[in-house]
Amino acid sequence: MKSGQLGISNIFILAVLSAAPAVSQGRVLGHGAARRFVSEKYGFSMAVPVGWGVSTTLNTPVFFYAPSSERFVQDAIPQGGAVITTEPHDTASRLSKSATTPDAWALADARSFASEIPPIEPFLLPSESGAAHAVICSYDEVVFSSDQHIHHSVAIFWEFDHQLFAAHLNYNANDPHGPIFEKVFLQTVRNVRPLQKHSP
Repeated sequence: MKSGQLGISNIFILAVLSAAPAVSQGRVLGHGAARRFVSEKYGFSMAVPVGWGVSTTLNTPVFFYAPSSERFVQDAIPQGGAVITTEPHDTASRLSKSATTPDAWALADARSFASEIPPIEPFLLPSESGAAHAVICSYDEVVFSSDQHIHHSVAIFWEFDHQLFAAHLNYNANDPHGPIFEKVFLQTVRNVRPLQKHSP
Protein backbone atom coordinates (compact mmCIF):
# COMPACT_ATOMS: atom_id res chain seq x y z
CA MET A 1 0.00 0.00 0.00
CA LYS A 2 1.22 3.47 -0.78
CA SER A 3 2.69 5.38 2.14
CA GLY A 4 0.30 7.63 4.02
CA GLN A 5 -2.90 5.97 2.81
CA LEU A 6 -5.43 4.03 4.84
CA GLY A 7 -6.85 0.95 3.16
CA ILE A 8 -10.58 0.53 2.66
CA SER A 9 -10.71 -2.09 5.40
CA ASN A 10 -9.21 0.29 7.95
CA ILE A 11 -11.58 3.10 7.02
CA PHE A 12 -14.60 0.85 7.49
CA ILE A 13 -13.34 -0.78 10.67
CA LEU A 14 -12.77 2.64 12.18
CA ALA A 15 -16.26 3.70 11.10
CA VAL A 16 -17.83 0.62 12.66
CA LEU A 17 -15.98 0.91 15.95
CA SER A 18 -16.21 4.67 16.40
CA ALA A 19 -19.77 5.27 15.20
CA ALA A 20 -21.63 2.86 17.47
CA PRO A 21 -23.84 5.61 18.99
CA ALA A 22 -24.84 6.86 15.52
CA VAL A 23 -28.26 6.27 13.98
CA SER A 24 -28.42 3.01 12.02
CA GLN A 25 -28.50 3.27 8.24
CA GLY A 26 -29.08 -0.41 7.46
CA ARG A 27 -31.07 -3.05 9.32
CA VAL A 28 -30.90 -6.77 9.95
CA LEU A 29 -33.92 -9.03 9.53
CA GLY A 30 -34.31 -12.66 10.49
CA HIS A 31 -32.55 -14.81 13.07
CA GLY A 32 -29.65 -17.26 13.14
CA ALA A 33 -28.65 -18.54 9.71
CA ALA A 34 -31.54 -16.58 8.14
CA ARG A 35 -30.23 -13.12 9.10
CA ARG A 36 -29.97 -10.63 6.23
CA PHE A 37 -28.62 -7.10 6.09
CA VAL A 38 -31.11 -4.86 4.30
CA SER A 39 -30.03 -1.69 2.51
CA GLU A 40 -33.13 0.32 1.71
CA LYS A 41 -31.02 3.10 0.17
CA TYR A 42 -29.38 0.84 -2.41
CA GLY A 43 -32.21 -1.66 -2.84
CA PHE A 44 -30.57 -4.95 -1.92
CA SER A 45 -30.15 -7.43 0.90
CA MET A 46 -27.23 -9.70 1.73
CA ALA A 47 -27.04 -12.75 4.00
CA VAL A 48 -25.06 -12.30 7.22
CA PRO A 49 -22.40 -15.03 7.39
CA VAL A 50 -23.16 -17.50 10.17
CA GLY A 51 -21.06 -16.77 13.24
CA TRP A 52 -20.04 -13.29 12.06
CA GLY A 53 -21.00 -9.96 13.58
CA VAL A 54 -22.67 -7.25 11.52
CA SER A 55 -22.80 -3.46 11.74
CA THR A 56 -25.87 -1.46 10.70
CA THR A 57 -24.09 1.90 11.05
CA LEU A 58 -23.72 2.32 7.28
CA ASN A 59 -26.09 1.86 4.32
CA THR A 60 -24.03 -1.12 3.19
CA PRO A 61 -22.98 -4.09 5.33
CA VAL A 62 -19.81 -4.56 7.35
CA PHE A 63 -19.36 -8.13 8.59
CA PHE A 64 -16.62 -9.02 11.05
CA TYR A 65 -15.30 -12.18 12.64
CA ALA A 66 -12.90 -12.75 15.53
CA PRO A 67 -12.17 -15.81 17.67
CA SER A 68 -13.69 -15.63 21.15
CA SER A 69 -10.24 -14.97 22.63
CA GLU A 70 -9.60 -11.97 20.37
CA ARG A 71 -11.23 -8.60 19.69
CA PHE A 72 -10.98 -5.67 17.30
CA VAL A 73 -8.99 -2.70 18.59
CA GLN A 74 -9.32 0.38 16.39
CA ASP A 75 -8.17 -0.54 12.87
CA ALA A 76 -6.34 -3.78 13.79
CA ILE A 77 -7.76 -7.10 12.59
CA PRO A 78 -7.04 -9.64 15.36
CA GLN A 79 -5.26 -12.90 14.70
CA GLY A 80 -7.74 -15.37 13.26
CA GLY A 81 -10.13 -12.54 12.39
CA ALA A 82 -11.49 -11.05 9.19
CA VAL A 83 -13.67 -8.21 7.89
CA ILE A 84 -15.99 -8.07 4.87
CA THR A 85 -16.98 -4.58 3.73
CA THR A 86 -19.33 -3.53 0.95
CA GLU A 87 -18.99 -0.07 -0.56
CA PRO A 88 -21.11 1.85 -3.09
CA HIS A 89 -19.16 3.75 -5.74
CA ASP A 90 -20.63 7.07 -4.60
CA THR A 91 -18.53 6.86 -1.41
CA ALA A 92 -15.34 5.67 -3.14
CA SER A 93 -12.01 7.41 -2.78
CA ARG A 94 -11.05 10.27 -5.08
CA LEU A 95 -8.80 8.00 -7.15
CA SER A 96 -11.71 5.64 -7.87
CA LYS A 97 -14.37 8.26 -8.62
CA SER A 98 -13.54 8.41 -12.32
CA ALA A 99 -14.08 4.64 -12.75
CA THR A 100 -17.24 3.89 -14.72
CA THR A 101 -17.04 0.08 -14.93
CA PRO A 102 -16.24 -2.70 -12.45
CA ASP A 103 -12.98 -3.38 -14.31
CA ALA A 104 -11.87 0.25 -14.12
CA TRP A 105 -12.72 0.48 -10.42
CA ALA A 106 -10.85 -2.74 -9.68
CA LEU A 107 -7.78 -1.36 -11.45
CA ALA A 108 -7.96 1.98 -9.62
CA ASP A 109 -8.40 0.18 -6.30
CA ALA A 110 -5.41 -2.09 -6.94
CA ARG A 111 -3.25 0.87 -7.99
CA SER A 112 -4.11 2.57 -4.69
CA PHE A 113 -3.51 -0.32 -2.30
CA ALA A 114 -1.62 -3.23 -3.89
CA SER A 115 2.16 -3.42 -4.07
CA GLU A 116 1.77 -4.63 -7.66
CA ILE A 117 -1.23 -4.82 -9.98
CA PRO A 118 -2.91 -8.24 -9.67
CA PRO A 119 -4.82 -10.05 -12.44
CA ILE A 120 -8.43 -8.84 -12.68
CA GLU A 121 -10.67 -11.73 -13.65
CA PRO A 122 -14.40 -12.23 -14.38
CA PHE A 123 -16.55 -13.30 -11.44
CA LEU A 124 -19.84 -15.10 -11.95
CA LEU A 125 -22.83 -13.88 -9.95
CA PRO A 126 -26.17 -15.75 -10.11
CA SER A 127 -28.92 -14.21 -12.23
CA GLU A 128 -31.17 -13.91 -9.18
CA SER A 129 -28.68 -11.43 -7.67
CA GLY A 130 -29.74 -8.81 -10.20
CA ALA A 131 -26.04 -7.94 -10.57
CA ALA A 132 -24.08 -7.70 -13.79
CA HIS A 133 -20.50 -7.74 -15.04
CA ALA A 134 -18.55 -8.65 -11.91
CA VAL A 135 -14.77 -8.97 -11.59
CA ILE A 136 -12.46 -10.21 -8.83
CA CYS A 137 -8.85 -9.66 -7.81
CA SER A 138 -6.67 -10.30 -4.75
CA TYR A 139 -3.48 -8.81 -3.36
CA ASP A 140 -1.47 -8.13 -0.23
CA GLU A 141 -1.41 -4.63 1.22
CA VAL A 142 0.86 -3.13 3.86
CA VAL A 143 -1.31 -1.39 6.43
CA PHE A 144 -0.15 2.08 7.41
CA SER A 145 0.50 1.50 11.10
CA SER A 146 3.36 1.36 13.60
CA ASP A 147 4.13 -2.30 12.88
CA GLN A 148 3.45 -2.16 9.12
CA HIS A 149 1.52 -5.43 9.23
CA ILE A 150 0.24 -7.01 6.01
CA HIS A 151 -3.38 -7.76 5.14
CA HIS A 152 -4.53 -10.01 2.36
CA SER A 153 -7.42 -8.50 0.41
CA VAL A 154 -9.86 -10.16 -1.96
CA ALA A 155 -12.05 -7.66 -3.81
CA ILE A 156 -15.13 -8.11 -5.99
CA PHE A 157 -16.61 -5.28 -8.09
CA TRP A 158 -19.99 -5.41 -9.80
CA GLU A 159 -22.84 -3.41 -11.27
CA PHE A 160 -26.28 -3.45 -9.67
CA ASP A 161 -29.27 -1.27 -10.55
CA HIS A 162 -27.07 1.02 -12.69
CA GLN A 163 -24.65 1.59 -9.80
CA LEU A 164 -21.24 0.15 -9.00
CA PHE A 165 -20.44 -1.71 -5.77
CA ALA A 166 -17.31 -3.27 -4.31
CA ALA A 167 -16.89 -5.85 -1.57
CA HIS A 168 -13.56 -6.44 0.16
CA LEU A 169 -12.46 -9.29 2.39
CA ASN A 170 -9.46 -8.44 4.58
CA TYR A 171 -7.55 -10.71 6.93
CA ASN A 172 -3.99 -10.99 8.19
CA ALA A 173 -1.70 -12.36 5.49
CA ASN A 174 -0.64 -15.99 6.03
CA ASP A 175 -3.60 -16.65 8.37
CA PRO A 176 -4.26 -20.41 8.07
CA HIS A 177 -8.00 -19.67 8.10
CA GLY A 178 -7.66 -17.63 4.89
CA PRO A 179 -9.24 -20.24 2.57
CA ILE A 180 -12.25 -20.52 4.90
CA PHE A 181 -12.66 -16.73 5.00
CA GLU A 182 -12.46 -16.57 1.22
CA LYS A 183 -15.11 -19.27 0.80
CA VAL A 184 -17.44 -17.36 3.15
CA PHE A 185 -16.73 -14.14 1.26
CA LEU A 186 -17.57 -15.58 -2.15
CA GLN A 187 -20.79 -17.13 -0.81
CA THR A 188 -21.75 -13.83 0.83
CA VAL A 189 -21.33 -11.74 -2.32
CA ARG A 190 -23.13 -14.32 -4.45
CA ASN A 191 -26.05 -14.05 -2.02
CA VAL A 192 -26.87 -10.40 -2.76
CA ARG A 193 -30.52 -10.04 -3.76
CA PRO A 194 -32.71 -7.14 -4.97
CA LEU A 195 -35.21 -6.17 -2.30
CA GLN A 196 -38.19 -6.55 -4.59
CA LYS A 197 -37.22 -10.19 -5.24
CA HIS A 198 -36.45 -11.19 -1.68
CA SER A 199 -38.69 -11.51 1.35
CA PRO A 200 -36.57 -12.29 4.45
